[in-house]
Parts: sequence; structure tokens; C-alpha cells
Amino acid sequence: MLTPSERRRAKVAVLMAVNAVPLVGVLALDWSLVALLSVYWVELGACLVGAAVKALFAEGKPTYDANGFSWLVFGALSEKRGRINLPVLPLSIQVANLPVILVTLAVGSVGWLLFGAIGVGGVGETTGATMTDAESLSVGLGVLAVVVGRAVDVGRYLLGGTYASVPPQQPLRSALTSMAGTGSALLVGGGFVIAGAPAPFVLAFVLAVKLLADIVDVYRDRLEAFDERTSVDLGFAPDTPEWERIESSREVSEIVRPKPSAVVVGGVVRGLRSPLAVVVGAGLTLIGLLSTATTPGVAVELLGGAVVVAGGFTALGVFDWSFRYLAMEFRVCDGADGASGDGRLVGYDRLFGPQWRLASESRAELERVRSVTDRLFGTETLRLERDGRVYRLPHLPPDAVAAGGRSAVAGGPASA
Repeated sequence: MLTPSERRRAKVAVLMAVNAVPLVGVLALDWSLVALLSVYWVELGACLVGAAVKALFAEGKPTYDANGFSWLVFGALSEKRGRINLPVLPLSIQVANLPVILVTLAVGSVGWLLFGAIGVGGVGETTGATMTDAESLSVGLGVLAVVVGRAVDVGRYLLGGTYASVPPQQPLRSALTSMAGTGSALLVGGGFVIAGAPAPFVLAFVLAVKLLADIVDVYRDRLEAFDERTSVDLGFAPDTPEWERIESSREVSEIVRPKPSAVVVGGVVRGLRSPLAVVVGAGLTLIGLLSTATTPGVAVELLGGAVVVAGGFTALGVFDWSFRYLAMEFRVCDGADGASGDGRLVGYDRLFGPQWRLASESRAELERVRSVTDRLFGTETLRLERDGRVYRLPHLPPDAVAAGGRSAVAGGPASA
């Protein structure tokens, strides 16, 4: 494991090499402003992809609020605790990392396209400059060099074991900071060109802003340390919570599992009841009904579109509910005195291991509810909201939730 100073020196070496490529291109190969911005634009994309790879294998606990990812599929991923081991490499993918990576890639891709359209496309359109064959070749080699530089940075991160102690937000936040700095250089530089500023001034400005953004990224750990030591909140202090340890050494006295068919049907209901599915489906149906009198055939096409939308959301709902609960089992553990049913309740995923635990006194607080799916299959659902999180034990056999039963998972008044 590398020390912070060693990581910083290695990162400085990589970034100096990466920044030397466009500088050599401008000074020695007579690159135009369009060529320089093109290299920086590609580097932005490589930086974003590299950060996503780093975050994919980060083993620290994610620091985002899972309630913000309550949508279909994203919610299932954000609430699932566990890793997927790779078959060859000694690496694993933490399931809870995926939502923040996907959102960052979506937002970063929009920014990347915007920077390219204004910074590169706008400058090229304004100046009318085109790259010569020799310049295109050198720019291609420059692009290859910055991409290799970012790949080396990712390799150093993985081989050095840094991924074992950082949350996924850390590399993603670093990449977004770098994108903000370089993207600002692209946007402002493009604005200067459109406003008629001289090319040497714009070149110097872009190089300076890019270098400054990289320096801030390299010395981010020192800014974090300063932020932690002082009362001044600069926003650099890292938030590194740890996963709660779930003891599984106690003897299990009872195991209850959801009814698989009810879980699948519950996913269908969840998908169709999604607010977005209702809005899109209702909108297409309404437009189709209004168009019936004026445009023959449109109503049928829109109705077909509504069916496709409903099918898509149904598939998402089934995946969401199945991923959450199909492999789950709820274990009643013995208490300290060995009495059956007096211990804690553990939610255990047969694929990913223990997910959560509730103290013995919390079992009596579980609320018994019956959804449409429960009424259809003769099952019941237990629910508890605590500390901003909803614990749900869906579609259980009635005898498992019978109040006062010797083998009951929980008791309490039923509610419709």
C-alpha cells in the first residue's frame, strides 16, 4: 500500500507527462488551437472513464444517500450490500457502487458533449481552421499519449491497492473536479475565440487553467487534511463511513423466505405503478384518443407505444423486486440466553450475504400490511421505517407473521 506522499508523487509524474504532450504539440509541432482543444476534450472523456473504473472496484462504503436512489433498479442496487467477484482478477465489484457511477457517467457525458460542442466545435466553426495531415497525425499520437497516461493512473490505483480504502465517490469527485477545470478552459477559451481574442492569448489561458486544475487535483489530499484540522469548511474533507458489522455467529432458530411467485407479481405491480410509467402511458393514451377523429392510424400507433412503455416498466419492476427480495431470507437468531425467537432479526441475501439486522425489541414494531399481491397469494408483508430507512419483509406466509405464534417473525396489529 502506497503512502499519501508516494501516491501524490506518482500522480504528479503521470499528470506532468500528460500535460507535457499538448505543450510539446503547441511549441514544437505548431498545433492550432483546435488541435489543442481536441486533445484536451479527449482527455476529459478518458478521465471520466478512468474514474468510473476506479469507482467500480472501490471497496469503501458509498457515501451517497440511498434515499436519493429510490427509483426502479437504482434503488435495488443502492440498497444491496455485497460484492461480485471477478473470475480471474483479485478484484470485486461492489453492487452499491453502481448507481452513483451510472449517474456520474450520465451527467459527465452530457458535460463532455457540451464542452466538445462549444470548446472544439465552436472554435473550429468560428476560425474555419482545419488540421493538416501532419497535424492530424501528431494530434492522434497526442490523444494516444493522454489516454495511455490515464490508463497508467488507473493501473497504479489498482496495483497499489488504493481501491481497498476509498469510497466510490472519491475518484468520481476528483474526475468531476478535473472536468470542471478543463471544461471551463474549453468553454471560456472558446468564448474568447468567438469574441475575437488573439490565438496566443487563448492558448496560454487554456494551458494555465488546465495545469491549475490538475495541481488542485494532485494536492487534494493536503486540502482535505487542512479542511479536517481547521473549522473552515472548504468541502474537501472526505466522508468515509464504514459498513456496519453484522454478526452471524448466533444460532438461527427460524428462517422465513418470501413466496417467489408473489415477488415476481409484486414486481409487475411495482413497475406499472411507477409514477413515470403512469404519466407516460396516460399521456400516450390521451394523445391517441384525441387524434382518433383527425388522423386515422395514429391512435393505434400511440396505443402500441403505450403497450411498449408498459412492458418496459413491467420488466424494470420485475427486475427491481426480484433483485431486492427473490434471494432474501429472514433469519430469527437465538438470544443471548438461547431462547428461541428472543434474538435479533437478520435480513440475509443468499447471493450477497447479510444485508441488515434488527434488534429483538424492533421485531414487535414491525407493521403488518397486505398489498394487492399479498391478497392475491394469501401472504403478508412486514414493514418498519427507522433511521431514515425502510425495512421490508415482503410476501411472507401468514403463519410466519402470526401475532403471538411461537415461531413468529414478528407480531403487532394488522393494517390494511
